[in-house]
Amino acid sequence: MQIRPITSPQGRRVARRVGIGLLALFGFLVGAAVAPAAHAQIGPLTVDVHVRPSLTPGATVDLPPVGSVQFPTHSTPLQVQASIRAVDLDQARALIDNPARLTKLTEQAPDDVRWAAARALGWSLLFGFAGAALLSYLATRSRRGVALGMAVVTGATAVLAAATALTFDSAQLAQPRFTGLLSSAPYVQRRTSTLAERLESYRSGLSDFVQSVTTLYAVGQQLPRPGGGLSGDVTTVLHISDLHLNPIGFDLADRLVDQFGVELVVDSGDLSTWGTPMEEGFVNRVGSLKVPYVFVRGNHDSQTIADAVARQKNATVLDGDVTSLLGLRIAGVADPRDLPAEGSKDDVGKDEVAASVQRLAGVVDGYDAAHPDEPVQVAVVHDPTRLDALRGKVPLILSGHMHKRDVTYADGTRTMVEGSTGGAGLTADGLRRLSEGDPVPLEATLLYFAKSGPDAGRLLAYDAVTVGGLGLTSVSIDRTLVPRDEVNPPTPTPTPSPTSPSPSGSDSPSGG
Repeated sequence: MQIRPITSPQGRRVARRVGIGLLALFGFLVGAAVAPAAHAQIGPLTVDVHVRPSLTPGATVDLPPVGSVQFPTHSTPLQVQASIRAVDLDQARALIDNPARLTKLTEQAPDDVRWAAARALGWSLLFGFAGAALLSYLATRSRRGVALGMAVVTGATAVLAAATALTFDSAQLAQPRFTGLLSSAPYVQRRTSTLAERLESYRSGLSDFVQSVTTLYAVGQQLPRPGGGLSGDVTTVLHISDLHLNPIGFDLADRLVDQFGVELVVDSGDLSTWGTPMEEGFVNRVGSLKVPYVFVRGNHDSQTIADAVARQKNATVLDGDVTSLLGLRIAGVADPRDLPAEGSKDDVGKDEVAASVQRLAGVVDGYDAAHPDEPVQVAVVHDPTRLDALRGKVPLILSGHMHKRDVTYADGTRTMVEGSTGGAGLTADGLRRLSEGDPVPLEATLLYFAKSGPDAGRLLAYDAVTVGGLGLTSVSIDRTLVPRDEVNPPTPTPTPSPTSPSPSGSDSPSGG
């Protein structure tokens, strides 16, 4: 058989047809990618459903901030993705108060999502074929060219549909893969003997997920604006700590930033666990928060991690210096230790910690002397167990390390020890407690500072956010108003003692 060269008339025709076919396929992919979502109303949740070509096949349900559920139902390059777009707060509140309605909702949810997926597929096909027709026409300006492009796309679509049908495994719907908090949900650990029991177990778990998401929205919207009789606008700051490589901690932070209009995030350390260059990818989430981000290095964070944070456009890394953001003067110092291994005794390196705090106290003294009308208002350290050198010098100290929230007030200084925003993440303590059925809750705090007036820069109120409970499926937000005499207190008397025990007397070995 003679093979004609591509430069021959026949070769050019073949090449042109192949080009038209490829262009049509490209148009189909672009059209399907921009196709609108189909909407499903699942109780108070408005869910967007997309069906798109993707290199990560299967079905995914995003349930921020508690995580996502992935079903490896097929292996062809096609993904079904559902995500929450809005919440009806009135329905959410009613749902929280009525478990029977929640159960009925989860019984109806599969059918609602199925029809939404069918509509999403229709939109993707419509936009895909429209894109293929448009590019084919622009390239050929002829009906024959459009017909050729549409024939190629129709054939490819038929092959994709057949391959998806052949590889589709409905049993995978009973074997979801969980990420974030959902990976520790209690029903995952149940050992059931029949598929029916597994499905019923999953349905029960789905109720918890829907409830946790709606609770976060409903409770958050019910909170009054902070002030409690204090005048002036507020600056909202989010304090996080000890994420320990848990991406769901960043998911929670991202949700709180959007939900509560957070203008600044303060991270008191242990963003990583081992401090290796391989963990730098996790640091990129800092930039996704899209608000200023102040960071001090924890004992698990290496200089490599600190440098990776500093490369983020919105980040400021403090180590013995002061920054001014949004009218707040913030001083911070890195934890001087390098203890990435878990299980070390809690008294290791405490003299070094005390020395670093003493150094920061000197920095604060120097700054305040140079700026008597604008002194430092917030100090950030990682380990809260040696703070005497700072007490009395600043109104507020933010720290972490203990994986347990604690708030105290002494000598004119409020000390706020944050829990683990990452639920202790990938640490020995976090994994041990998870295996024992006592997972570390995710904790973060919203801080409200006076923006103007005589109390400018002072803490007026704070919301303690906790995602926890059995299987980490409950959400609570507790408001505390700072007493008026603490908001604008008299100048405290510094205490010169270089070291002291933990502010709460709980110098426990559970810190990271």
